[in-house]
Amino acid sequence: MRVIVVGGGAVGGFIGARLALAGNEVALVGRPWLVEAVRTRGLRLIEPQQEHLVQQGLSAAPSVAEAAAQGPFDLALLAVKTYDTATAVREMQEAGLGSLQRVRFLVLQNGVGSEELLVQAFGAERVIVAALTQPVSVPEPGVVRLVKEKGGFALAPAASGTGIEHVVTVFQEAGLRIRSYRNYQAVKWSKLPLNILGNTIPAILDMPPGEVYAHIGLLRLEIAAMRELMAVTRALEVRLVNLPGYPVRLLMWVLCNLPAPLLSPLMPRLVGSGRKGRMPSLQHGLARGREVSEVAYLNGAVVRYGERVGVPTPANRLLTETLEAIYAREYTRDEWHHRPERLIEAWEWAISGSVTPNAQVQR
Repeated sequence: MRVIVVGGGAVGGFIGARLALAGNEVALVGRPWLVEAVRTRGLRLIEPQQEHLVQQGLSAAPSVAEAAAQGPFDLALLAVKTYDTATAVREMQEAGLGSLQRVRFLVLQNGVGSEELLVQAFGAERVIVAALTQPVSVPEPGVVRLVKEKGGFALAPAASGTGIEHVVTVFQEAGLRIRSYRNYQAVKWSKLPLNILGNTIPAILDMPPGEVYAHIGLLRLEIAAMRELMAVTRALEVRLVNLPGYPVRLLMWVLCNLPAPLLSPLMPRLVGSGRKGRMPSLQHGLARGREVSEVAYLNGAVVRYGERVGVPTPANRLLTETLEAIYAREYTRDEWHHRPERLIEAWEWAISGSVTPNAQVQR
């Protein structure tokens, strides 16, 4: 199979390396440091049990247009940050990838909503929705690390009944752990709790997830956000599913039914072990000085779809608007740094309905 990977970061690099090792032709589209590394010395893939230097069957280019010139391709894999989806879709269209009916588009991004842009651009029958539950990282340019073996890929067609068996087979032959599903919405909404837990609140307060969940007030806020998510999925008539390595249905039942005092001693261990001591992605983005985040597709997706189905989502709205304001430099990081009482006060004002979530905190 010939594959173009738009977004050659941690996830895109991991998949691209695995596919190339299995004999597929892979073109990565990425930042200049990735292109230089791949062209000069290849891509190093570090896994818990083995290490590979990938050179054969792997190329890199700084733009979709330059990579697409190496085509034709059978699969276009989208792994850019969710907020860059619209730009990536436009670049794929301009490069002519959409004009070739043989090309399938696999969207592998966090959050809910970006898949809709690919469906609109290329048609649901050509789109495959995926979720990765294995943590990967880029410790240095030209190196991709699989942090732990637990987990795998969930794949589902955007159009019900569309066959994805060939893609599943190619991924399995590349040593990727694959589980296929019928309902892509179930895949996306089931991954969403894993993206949100121990991510948004630590980013706002610049605190480790373990410390956040050891604080009963913050834990109650996180539980409220998860219960809103569950209420939205029920209103949408989306049935959550277990994903590779993660019993999502049991996790959500526990969060929606057990009181915070019982969860408090459990959550720090669960979240801490899942992230392997790594900084959550939203917190990492702030540390790197970014001015935009994926929170609009995480907690923000709960708010957006909640509005569509008439489900109130004050906890997710507060978390979304507060973090967006920090990213946009409307607040400094110091104003929220290790200040759980400030976030809890904002939450109390939000659920009282007296004012909007971001108006209640005096700067």
